[in-house]
Amino acid sequence: MEKLRRLKYKKEVQFGEDVKIKTLAEHQMETGVRRDNLTGVIYPRLIIQSVIARYNGEIVFKANWFSGVSANPYLAFFIKAKESGLIEIEWKDDHATTSYKRGYLKVLDEKGNEILPVKYGL
Repeated sequence: MEKLRRLKYKKEVQFGEDVKIKTLAEHQMETGVRRDNLTGVIYPRLIIQSVIARYNGEIVFKANWFSGVSANPYLAFFIKAKESGLIEIEWKDDHATTSYKRGYLKVLDEKGNEILPVKYGL
């Protein structure tokens, strides 16, 4: 069963606006120190080790997590809206299992036109 990943933010913003990105990952975050009362077996460690956020492919937030993070961790941070594009959150756990959540941010100029991430050169 795939774990739930949530990504929430204002989908349409003005150029230069601060956008609050909120994310939640459904994960047990097993610390590796808890013991089964009946068998005495220690549950193996399985935590989310890193979280990386990208805005149009550029890393805008990165965190390394340790066993002190609670189960189903919530994270919020801000980005500055420069151009429309992809927001992507990547979670990686102890077993190198990676999961993603993606969304599209639409950035408008003062006239209401969408600012696209067009790159060109001569």
